[in-house]
Amino acid sequence: MLNELSFAQIAGAENLFTKAMRALASGEADRAEQLIQRAAHMAYDAREAGSPGVRAATLLVYSLISDQFEACEVDDMSWLDVAIDVHPNLDPTGRAQVASVVHGFVLQGEFFDVSAVEKRRIHQTFGDAPLEPELGDGPNSTLEQRHDIIRSLVMAALALRDAYAAIADERGTRA
Repeated sequence: MLNELSFAQIAGAENLFTKAMRALASGEADRAEQLIQRAAHMAYDAREAGSPGVRAATLLVYSLISDQFEACEVDDMSWLDVAIDVHPNLDPTGRAQVASVVHGFVLQGEFFDVSAVEKRRIHQTFGDAPLEPELGDGPNSTLEQRHDIIRSLVMAALALRDAYAAIADERGTRA
């Protein structure tokens, strides 16, 4: 039952982020901030060792990158090109999460088939990023801290989504 509650909270936060990204894309920054604030109000869950809003925002970034990774053909490194291009333009929290996700594909080699060229580029760009970066979400994190983390990750996700969409548009397909 506790797992169901946790999953429901994360799903609720993901829904808020989808709406926030849509609001940001249409120039409704105030609306996006309200949605992010709602997710930030979700209290820290000691059993899950994280705030549902922060956990959902990290999953948003992960899903965008991993979906592109999975969709690419073996010799297509556009999934990585985008992550490398977007990474330096993010704030420190967004950079830490993107680095973690991408380097995680190397760290979890039993689940991801990353080529030697991709591994080299990942190490050159992201170094030895940890699988789970310290983003500042903890039992003593404030509402403002959770808001800042979530906002950063939503902005990172938006940048990734837009960059992946631009590549898909160039190729004549939709991401």
